[in-house]
Amino acid sequence: MNEGPLHPDDRPESSPESTICPQADSEAARRERLAQIPVRQRSIFRRAWAGRSRKAAIRAACLECMGYQSAEVNRCTAPACPLYPYREARL
Repeated sequence: MNEGPLHPDDRPESSPESTICPQADSEAARRERLAQIPVRQRSIFRRAWAGRSRKAAIRAACLECMGYQSAEVNRCTAPACPLYPYREARL
């Protein structure tokens, strides 16, 4: 049974830690995620997270999608992907 959108009073409360310092949670999550990314591609993700490069953000998303294989990004055959027109091979 769908009762529509939640009223603000019916929403679950957020934890105090996430409301006090959401950036700290974000930094910890990025460090954890960065440890799982191959060393060679970590600088691309750092540039993307810093907001300094849209190209790096697109490249990072494509690398993640293609299992961190650079050559596979250039061979992408997923035209339904919203980043397809912007992938490295087309830049």
